[in-house]
Amino acid sequence: MRMRALILSSLLASGAAVAKEEGVPTGKLPADVAPLHYALHLTVDPRRDRFDGEARIRVRLAKASDHVWLHAQQMNIRAARVTDAAGATSDAQAVAHADGGVLEVRFAHRLAAQEVELAFDYDAPFNGQLEGVYKVKVGDDAYAVTQMEPVSARLAFPGFDEPRFKVPFDLALTVPVQDVAVANTRPLREEKSADAKWKTIAYATTPPLPTYLVAFAVGPWDVAEAAPIPPNAVRKSALPLRAIGPRGSKDKLAWALEVAPAIVKFYEDYTAQPYPFDKLDLLGAPDFSAGAMENAGLIIYRDAYLLTDAHSAADHYRSVFNIEAHEIAHQWYGDLVTVPWWDDIWLNEAYATWGQAKATSALRPEYHADLESLEARLYAMANDSLLSTRKIRQPILGRGDIETAFDSITYQKGAAVLAMFERWVGEDTFRKGMREYLASHAFGSGSSDDLIASLTQASGKGDAFAKGMRSFLDQPGVPLVRSELACNAGKATLKLAQSRYLPYGVLSKDAPRWGVPVCARFGRGGGSDAQCFLLERPEQQFDVAGSCPDWYLPNADARGYYRFDLAADDLGRLGAAAAKLSAPEQLVYADAVDSGFRRGSVSAGALLDAMPPLAGADMPQVATALLGRYEWIREHLADAATRPALDAWVTRLYAPRLVRLGWRRKDGEPGTDTAMRTRIAEFLAMVVRDPATRAELAKQGRAALALDGGGKPDLTRADADLLVTALKVTVQDGGEPAFDAAQGAFEADRDTTERYALLGALGATRDPALGARARDYGLSAAVQIGEMGRLYEAQADEPENRAALWQWLTQHFAAYRKRLPPFAQAWLPKTFSPGRCSVADADEMSAFLAPRAKDLIGGDRGLGQALEGIRQCGALREHVDRKALAEWVAAHAVK
Repeated sequence: MRMRALILSSLLASGAAVAKEEGVPTGKLPADVAPLHYALHLTVDPRRDRFDGEARIRVRLAKASDHVWLHAQQMNIRAARVTDAAGATSDAQAVAHADGGVLEVRFAHRLAAQEVELAFDYDAPFNGQLEGVYKVKVGDDAYAVTQMEPVSARLAFPGFDEPRFKVPFDLALTVPVQDVAVANTRPLREEKSADAKWKTIAYATTPPLPTYLVAFAVGPWDVAEAAPIPPNAVRKSALPLRAIGPRGSKDKLAWALEVAPAIVKFYEDYTAQPYPFDKLDLLGAPDFSAGAMENAGLIIYRDAYLLTDAHSAADHYRSVFNIEAHEIAHQWYGDLVTVPWWDDIWLNEAYATWGQAKATSALRPEYHADLESLEARLYAMANDSLLSTRKIRQPILGRGDIETAFDSITYQKGAAVLAMFERWVGEDTFRKGMREYLASHAFGSGSSDDLIASLTQASGKGDAFAKGMRSFLDQPGVPLVRSELACNAGKATLKLAQSRYLPYGVLSKDAPRWGVPVCARFGRGGGSDAQCFLLERPEQQFDVAGSCPDWYLPNADARGYYRFDLAADDLGRLGAAAAKLSAPEQLVYADAVDSGFRRGSVSAGALLDAMPPLAGADMPQVATALLGRYEWIREHLADAATRPALDAWVTRLYAPRLVRLGWRRKDGEPGTDTAMRTRIAEFLAMVVRDPATRAELAKQGRAALALDGGGKPDLTRADADLLVTALKVTVQDGGEPAFDAAQGAFEADRDTTERYALLGALGATRDPALGARARDYGLSAAVQIGEMGRLYEAQADEPENRAALWQWLTQHFAAYRKRLPPFAQAWLPKTFSPGRCSVADADEMSAFLAPRAKDLIGGDRGLGQALEGIRQCGALREHVDRKALAEWVAAHAVK
């Protein structure tokens, strides 16, 4: 992304040296200069186009120098000064280098090693891509919000914008007197201006923070203040708790406030560390680039992920809880202890993801966090099956590497690796190591090596533990564990072999080796037991305790980050015993079938045969585990002759259950029933396009949009959990009147969750003319930056839209890219990939996007992964025997 150069007015005293461009530190800043303290005073009025700032940074010079390097971007620096240890102040010159925001401050003369203060007077624009300090308009209201992670603090104030520089901050904000202003810490004092139009709020000094955790927000916020979280055995003082949302949202903050105290206490008990900051504010912003951000003491969310009311979907309540558990976990994992550099960002995100699952399992067992985590892990495995995938601990060579590090490999794979090694050593042992790590590095930095040292010491397993963890952190890919069980004279031995899991047609010269803790479940009669083995070599043989089992599962409790391959007879026996497995184990069995299909070793018919036993499962994640692969078979293998029969077969399998569940959530029904209804209805309506299902959903959608009379649109007329699908069906089947009604409702609606649903419905239209309207509408000012992805993803989901959508992108690429936040730019190719499944499709995408990838932050990686996925899809499609599929369909067709 090309940034405007800094506009600088400070003059350089004669004789100062000029830095050579090739010496500019575009990666890490030099280690001989480090900040010690920041004092920031910003004047922020969200109704204006720019904000003003004064920054004073106390800096230690480890050696004599005539300049320092730091960061600032898109700023008009009006003055720069340096004050030495003796108190002498002189002007300095601030010189911008490179597009990435590197700033050189040149002194009037060479300064000896000492502590100095750098002072800047500047102004800057509110950012237009949801980073740094940006503003959001909602009707007549304007809000200023911050998002500094990963490298956007340089848009807000000059500083050392790297995570290893962790120091205290003093912040003061001057804001319009009518606005609410919040920051990382509690306010200390407030003063009004002489004309009573402004107020200046000074906040308490923060504990040591990196720049990316500094946060504030200004605007007409609603503030809901809860009772302080009481002291406990770990924390000795009460903790102030508030939730904050846009004007009019106060009544929707109750759920977030209700669940926060138990989450905080859970982490305090687990870590034996008190909550690290002087308050906990939860703020929902009307537009935000990420789902949420763990700023110390001031967690900022998309408001859709914080606000709830009586009409919210059950899944929405669950999502708010899970996101809150994740972000509060960060207050320890990432904020209390921070990574020194972005190659270790997995320590923040994987630990928060893993901690979230633990907290949810303990506090809300009805949410079945184990299954949600497992589904996310399987998604990460799909990405990790690409040759172009990244390591968990990936070297960082530029901003693109930083932005693309926030992916499923960092979050879900990282969390899965932690859970696997926790399973191996035991929860109490693992917790002991985790506590030692946090205590040793509190309010400082900790690296992967630091963590591994703490966990290894606690585990008692020595170098085997350390080598095993590093084998998953420092190389990409998913291990494939091939397992053979042999029985002789009533004794069993288990032969295990490891290689890298790769889909059909993918070859690699590499021969990675992991230290895999393989835990297997052995079934005998009506019972079973689990035994664990450490697979360190390419092949190993282990004795199995007890008699020969009737069946076995090579991933007990589904905690291992690996896939397994069984002989056909063993897989058959495991399938017959599937009802004896736990729900997570049933899900990894389903994945074994699915991953075998993708490797080319399981036929389409065998995969379809595995669906009926799973379809009757109680857990929705298990019952629908193979529907994604069915959709792939339906789209890429079936034809006009076989597709109707396939659809009839799968409808008979799932529609009766949907009818029994009914079309609306019942009072007191289990969350599993609600989730089952939502999943099956979406599948039958949007994939199979079952007329009966669509008719029921259209009734709700038409009522919600008031298409048959009944006054104004009211989305609460539809079942909250089916709303998204009901609106899509209604717009698809209702033509222009339904489209216009949805668009009008979208423009009148201020509820972000409802806006997402309406925007997805507009994108889902299959009408060519309406589709063109929708695509252009997504770039209009009516659609906020953080919302527009909902429209284009819905467009790409519909096969009828894809050709026109691609043609539109080729004509509007610059405008589309301009609106994408940095977080989203790398994944542009993936947004436009659905349905592409051939070398020709990959070549077409490459021809257009490869020359433009440089204009996308992380674009090279995002495009490479998208193209590889398309080519993998094409190879598998060419491999699968369509004749055998047709024979299977004929054998299972309705007679």
